Order: sequence, then structure tokens, then C-alpha cells
Amino acid sequence: MKFFIIFLLLFYNFQSLANSQTLSTCSKDGALISIEEESHKILFENNSQKLIYPASLVKMMTAYLTFEAIQKNQLTLHKELIFSDRAQEIARINKVNTLGIHSGDKISVEKALQGLIIKSYNESAIVLAESIANDEWNFVRQMNKKALELGMINTSFRNASGLHEEGQYTTASDLARLAIHLKKDFPQFYYFFAMKEFVYNNKIIKTHNRVLNEYEGAEGMKTGYTNASGYNLVSSAKNNNKRIFSVVTGCPSSRKRDNLSKFLLDLSFLESSENNNFYFKKISLKSSNQIYDNERK
Repeated sequence: MKFFIIFLLLFYNFQSLANSQTLSTCSKDGALISIEEESHKILFENNSQKLIYPASLVKMMTAYLTFEAIQKNQLTLHKELIFSDRAQEIARINKVNTLGIHSGDKISVEKALQGLIIKSYNESAIVLAESIANDEWNFVRQMNKKALELGMINTSFRNASGLHEEGQYTTASDLARLAIHLKKDFPQFYYFFAMKEFVYNNKIIKTHNRVLNEYEGAEGMKTGYTNASGYNLVSSAKNNNKRIFSVVTGCPSSRKRDNLSKFLLDLSFLESSENNNFYFKKISLKSSNQIYDNERK
């Protein structure tokens, strides 16, 4: 019965792979999908059911469970959290993209969320996970439980940060589902994804999400990269009262990822608009590789 309900959820929520357009991915291991928010219609997809490494896109689920904890009054945005030895250890893994924290340092839930989403700090994921579930492994169990509840049946989490670990996988389709649920379930916190900078210890820290900075109507979401996953990006954008969610994974460079995401959003808005059907037919999808390979300043 449980699996029948999940099947119905999948059938109802995303309409439909069979009628969607196909667009070239960044690489043979890449995947992509774009979905119109209101109708849940899949506009474009390629390999969207293929298992991939999510990298820091995992932090979207960490954010989801944090928003849920705040909504349940288990946390507040202003509550001060203390970084643990584990958080310090994780902060040292990426020596460039880090707050440089030490065990015992403090951060508010709000700043931790900003660090998690805007700059993808791994130590932010750890301090939030530990504040909700006492330790990261218990938090991971909550992540996987929530994934099933949301219909993400092809996803397995192994940590809260997205650091590469065998057995941690997802699909572009599942990531799109999570993105839509973040907006639907927590509209009061959706603004976090559109933030381009935050301040911590009197230092201004800016996003490295170029699509958020450069694409008209962009509302943000999340970047991700590891050597195993390639460059990944979940994006959302709004144009003429339509909102599109897109997922692009497995790209060999951040610029190719960003350019393909912009191109995918452009085509998706055209496809979703009744007034642009004729114009859309003039676009050659085979030329997409050339389009997103060009450096767009």
C-alpha cells in the first residue's frame, strides 16, 4: 500500500516525462530537468532518473529539516549554536571555502543557514544537524526519512554537508522535487535562497552562484561540486508570473553548468508560455552545446 501511495504521488506531482523535450547534458554523466511550478509539468529532461552524486545539493535537505525545526519551535533564527570538534574537523577539509571556525565558536541559526545556502559552508551543515538531532548520523536518518515522505524514492543521504561518500546518491528528478517542496512547504523561508551575501564576524561574504547574480528573474537555490559529481546547480526563476525550477548536474566546469542552466531556463519559459509556441519551434535544441559553451559575460 505504501509503495502504491508513493507511485500515485509521483504520477500526480510530475507531469510527465513522456511528453517532455530532450536537451543535451553537459557530459555523458550529466543530467538535467526543468519543471513549471504551478502545473508540475516537466518541460525538459535528460537522464533525470539516473543516479548521480549530489555534492552540496545535499544541503538543501539540511535546510529543509532546519526550516521544519524552526516551524515546530524546536529552534529559532536567533538561537546561538556552538561549533563542535566535528564541525571544526569538517571545516578543515575545504581550506578555501570555510569560515575558519574553531570548536567552541558560536553562530546563530540564521547565520548558519546563510552560510549553508549562500556559500555552502560544510561547518554550517554540521552545526545545524547537531542542533536538531544531537549528532550528524541521527540527522542523516531524519534526512532519509523525510526524503521518502517527499517522494524522493531514488535518494540516499550519508551526511549533512554533501562531502563525497559512497552510498550517497540522488537523481535530478528527486532534487527538483525537493526544490519545489522547499518553496511550497516553507514560503516564509524561501528568501534565504535569493540572498547574495551575508555578514559574519564583521566580514561580508558573497555568493558564488553566478546564475543568481546574472540571470533576470533568478531566485537562487543551490550550487554543488565534488570531483566525483562534477559541477551541479539547482535554480529557480520567475518570469511573467511563472516560476521554473531547474536542475543541471555533472558539468565539467562551473561556467558550462551556469550557461546550460541559463539556456535551460530560457527555453523552459518559452515552452511554458502559450504565446511563444511558434517561436520555440524555431530553436534548434541541437545547438545547445554551442550556446552554453560560449562564455556569457
